[in-house]
Amino acid sequence: MNKIIKLLSIFIFVTQLCLASNIEVISESGKIIDLTKPHTKIISLYGAHTDVLINIGAKGNLVGVDKSNTNLGIEVFSYKDSVEKFISAKPDLILIRPMIRDRFSGLIRSLKNANLTVVTIKPTKFEELDNYWLTLGKLSGHEKQAIQYTDDFHINLALLKKKADLIPSNERKTVFFEARHKTNQTTSLDGIPAYILGVLDINNIAYDATPAKQGSSVANFPKELLLSRGEKIDVYLAQYGAMNRPTVDIIKKASGYKAIRAIRENEIYIIDEYNVSRPTNGLLDGIKEIGHLVYPKYF
Repeated sequence: MNKIIKLLSIFIFVTQLCLASNIEVISESGKIIDLTKPHTKIISLYGAHTDVLINIGAKGNLVGVDKSNTNLGIEVFSYKDSVEKFISAKPDLILIRPMIRDRFSGLIRSLKNANLTVVTIKPTKFEELDNYWLTLGKLSGHEKQAIQYTDDFHINLALLKKKADLIPSNERKTVFFEARHKTNQTTSLDGIPAYILGVLDINNIAYDATPAKQGSSVANFPKELLLSRGEKIDVYLAQYGAMNRPTVDIIKKASGYKAIRAIRENEIYIIDEYNVSRPTNGLLDGIKEIGHLVYPKYF
């Protein structure tokens, strides 16, 4: 086993090294970012960016973080702050995510007009994780650490996958993954939560869900369709976060949900979206958590 893991580690390292060398980053102003020198005064407006940067040793590169990281002793910024506050920090890079770019276009326009470098980055698919982590490594001058971060993730992922593969086929379960309760949405089929279900050999009842929009991490799954497949659902999982705040009681009392076998048998579990959607190596904890909830005998 150790020999296999070592060989896997070498293979992944070489692969990530090749990927890292081909990275190109373009700012919101349309300029290609110079990756030959590290950015040492970064403002990160997304907790996942911050988490990864800290884990690859780039905490010292941060001069600003968002309000989810108030305990770091680093100045806190918000997309609702004035452009003057950003200018006063003299950042050489401001990292945002698509939601901020789309909802606060006025701020982004002001930052660009002030000649500040703004980069939008966030993976929506599992396949984009490696490039995301390596890009943060390149931007901060911690490329080797980012490669190791990525390498370690895949080694541990392979171990979890190996454990799931040992579960007998007649014990495999079917789940529904709730992304947003009020709008009857689940994870998109190429989203990170759906990939986690695949790693654990869990059947996804919403195998034909349609994306809410192109590139979206959530997909539409009409309530009527959910209820029509209710008898096949062994476990009901619901993520809890800014866009979805369910409780077991809310789900149990939802109109018509008694048609779902998992609801009647109290197989309802609320999961922190950070563990199943946030693009950090914390996804390993989410995989373990879902594995334990769905297959407690094996995880």
